[in-house]
Amino acid sequence: MNSGNWWEFYFVRYFIGSILGALIIVSIALHPDSGMSVILTKYINFNALEIKDITIPFLLSLLFLGTAFCYIASAPILVLHTMRYRFNFTQRAGASFKDKIIFTGLFLGFYCAIWYFLDLDYVSGMMSLPAFFVIYVQLYLVSVIFQHNEKFFDYYKDLVKARAKESLSRSEYIETYRHLREHGNAFLILLCEAGLGLALFSCSSINELILITIFWLVPTLPVWFLATYLESNLKNV
Repeated sequence: MNSGNWWEFYFVRYFIGSILGALIIVSIALHPDSGMSVILTKYINFNALEIKDITIPFLLSLLFLGTAFCYIASAPILVLHTMRYRFNFTQRAGASFKDKIIFTGLFLGFYCAIWYFLDLDYVSGMMSLPAFFVIYVQLYLVSVIFQHNEKFFDYYKDLVKARAKESLSRSEYIETYRHLREHGNAFLILLCEAGLGLALFSCSSINELILITIFWLVPTLPVWFLATYLESNLKNV
């Protein structure tokens, strides 16, 4: 996408995500219902903050923190993009209902284990549910990659060969779905920020906040190895 349209720049696309990230950070730190606000006020006197203290450098720092939060929250998008070969857009007769039962059952077992491990109360458990559902979906997608990596390689090999064919209509088609997906990414990131923000908002300790952040990032770990696997098969393209 080299057409130079103003909406193609990452700054424009993810600026709203950075602002939302900054608002989430402020809510976690200052909102009276946040589990972290009580802890943070022991170290930072937010009551001493006055309007005159809200300077341009302060706002820029907050925006940079929001950008960092936005980037961390967008981790699931990386996994979804990497594992998109597993998306089946055709209905398989007789397999759909069984797959849904297995998918739901595994998620309930996974979340019960997380609930017990983190010793969550009811409110924290409900607020953390969206974040851990996103984590579970990613783990579900990557669960079979190392047993069936030939399908992973074949997908990207076929995709590269298809894109390499020169055709005006093909180029326009590729441009269209890339635009749709990139704009979809920008809005999907907002939902990811909301899910992660709810989970962090419900944290009652620094340790819990760190653990949930680590859980959020764990599904991205295979991506480096998958990229290295593709690199090792370059000779077969």
